Amino acid sequence: MSAQLKIVIIHSEGKASVGIQSPGCDPQISVIEGTLEQVIERVPGLVKQAQQKWAQSPQNPKTEIVTAPPGPSPTRTTSSSTGSSKTAPNKDQPTFF
Repeated sequence: MSAQLKIVIIHSEGKASVGIQSPGCDPQISVIEGTLEQVIERVPGLVKQAQQKWAQSPQNPKTEIVTAPPGPSPTRTTSSSTGSSKTAPNKDQPTFF
């Protein structure tokens, strides 16, 4: 596979996050412990793993969001500076004070 690749390494305190991305594919992210040199040595293997995953499924399936059936409006509890609380009906405009 000779597609364009973007590889990002963020290294801090002996740990690295390695992100590998190719156009039209979901990024593959790995966390590796070690020095920067040790992390860089592992990058070719991580690229190979990403390419194998992309060959099977370049993108994860979209998530289907299931909405809850309509029910009673929820109420929220607000508190004042005196520490007391009261229950207020859910309104379109939020209460700021």
